[in-house]
Amino acid sequence: MAEFGTAVPTGGDAPEPRQSAPRQRSAAAEFGWGLVSTAVLALWIAWQWGWIWALAGVFGILVHETGHMLVINALGCGPSRIHIIPFLGGAATMKRAPRTEFQGVLIALAGPVAGLAASLPFFIAASVTHDARWAGGAFFIAMLNLLNLLPAPPLDGSKALGPALAWVHPWLERMALVVVGAAAVLWALGRGSLLFGAFVAIATLAALRGRGQRPPAERMSAGEWLGAIGLWLGALALGLLVLDLSVGGGGARGVMAAIRHAGLQ
Repeated sequence: MAEFGTAVPTGGDAPEPRQSAPRQRSAAAEFGWGLVSTAVLALWIAWQWGWIWALAGVFGILVHETGHMLVINALGCGPSRIHIIPFLGGAATMKRAPRTEFQGVLIALAGPVAGLAASLPFFIAASVTHDARWAGGAFFIAMLNLLNLLPAPPLDGSKALGPALAWVHPWLERMALVVVGAAAVLWALGRGSLLFGAFVAIATLAALRGRGQRPPAERMSAGEWLGAIGLWLGALALGLLVLDLSVGGGGARGVMAAIRHAGLQ
């Protein structure tokens, strides 16, 4: 659920009319691949934890990436597109890098905040049906977005909190990468999520070696630094609130039902 930027297109003459058909076919192929990727992701989650969690996962990811996309476009870094990545989540691409570090923070946090709002229909469904599995779906959305706020690449937390840590000293950001990245890898391996663990490990090592660094941007002011820290803490508090509400609304029973579905108990 991290967003990845794309290179700015090079200039040149306007395409000839005969080139329009291949572009249309390319757009159709991309749309078809998006549907296939979404279906694969939903089936995989359903196989692991049940259809309500599959619905929560796919809907939560789409809303999360839509949050990124809207802010990317609003800040003039688009046009943005959403891509579903089977087994890993999604990505919202951008054509231009943010002009300032603070704009990058806003883009990064837009996803988790929007993603947490995706839990609302599941709370409503739990209230109407009195089925704890719906609250479990809200729990799943909350956990996905809380994990995404961790300052470890390629998660959004590294793009939101990383510049604020580097503002104090670059080594502070690197220390956070090592600690959080190692903890995330150990957590993933301990639960058999080899793919996610390998993904975080590779991204963390690449960041430590200087690959995939943030594009040059105007450094944030002291006020923006305080704002970045406050916004990240606010998003974290919102995630914990949604998590608490989901557990209080029967999410714990929904989680146990999902665990039983997965054959882990």
